[in-house]
Amino acid sequence: MTRVLLIDRHQLLIDSLSQWLLLNAPEIRVLAGACSWTPGSRMPQGDGAGKADVAVVGELHENEAPNLAAIVSSLRASGTQVVLLADQQPVTAINSALDAGALAIVPKSADPVHTAAAIRAAASGRRYLHPDIKGLLESAAGRRVELSVRERRLVELYLGPTPRGVREVAELLAISQQTVKSHLHRVRQRYAAAGFNVGNIISLQDQLRKDGWLS
Repeated sequence: MTRVLLIDRHQLLIDSLSQWLLLNAPEIRVLAGACSWTPGSRMPQGDGAGKADVAVVGELHENEAPNLAAIVSSLRASGTQVVLLADQQPVTAINSALDAGALAIVPKSADPVHTAAAIRAAASGRRYLHPDIKGLLESAAGRRVELSVRERRLVELYLGPTPRGVREVAELLAISQQTVKSHLHRVRQRYAAAGFNVGNIISLQDQLRKDGWLS
């Protein structure tokens, strides 16, 4: 028996998916549903049957959505596997959820058969990506963000083999420190628009190397 926690801002989704699983996947037992969840929320125990083996995370409230990766991490820290129901999430959010430990991702609009398959896979420690999600991630991975000549020189100085601070980069290029920061911000924005998570220097450096802009 696989014990499941359903998290979605809409009670209708929780009720309808619970009913579908009851009728079509009796080996999957829904312990509880939650319309709100934050990192560190207490895991329901469910009628003495123990905590959930798998949490299915659907649509979150606006104030919770930016913390998706943190929510996934906290669920994983509690020993619960995570299935994400992706509902128009950008590629960056999907990749962040995977990086945080989510094992399975299914479009929210997909047939519940896929959700049940994702729950079974996650419960056994296997990854499950719906074909649409897999195609989305592969498409994003195949895109290379183009940089201007100035941007290439700037990121090479800033994050290359001999990294330099913003002030030194500005002096070497004879531009202001604010201009350096603006260029770096635009580079990050371009990657974010292409679906890449480059929220910190390490991830930006790694992606620039993958794209061939850094040696």
